[in-house]
Amino acid sequence: MSDTGRVTKEIRDGIGTITFFHPKKNSLPGALLKEITAAVTDIGENPAVRVMVLRSEGDGPFCAGASFDELLSIQTFAQGKEFFM
Repeated sequence: MSDTGRVTKEIRDGIGTITFFHPKKNSLPGALLKEITAAVTDIGENPAVRVMVLRSEGDGPFCAGASFDELLSIQTFAQGKEFFM
């Protein structure tokens, strides 16, 4: 299992499903957020998709939110902008 997390996407019968996982209670580091954003954009632009489902993997919480480690490391406006944009 990767400790950087993962995002998978699947389209079946008009349903686009995006599944994400991160070992720290499904927290969302910047890299994982970018992968989720790309997956949402890709599935959202597919005319065959009528419904999009976002789900988390694992037995814990759906999502713990942004990665506190990364949030605490933000020192400048530019770093904050990069993280949130």
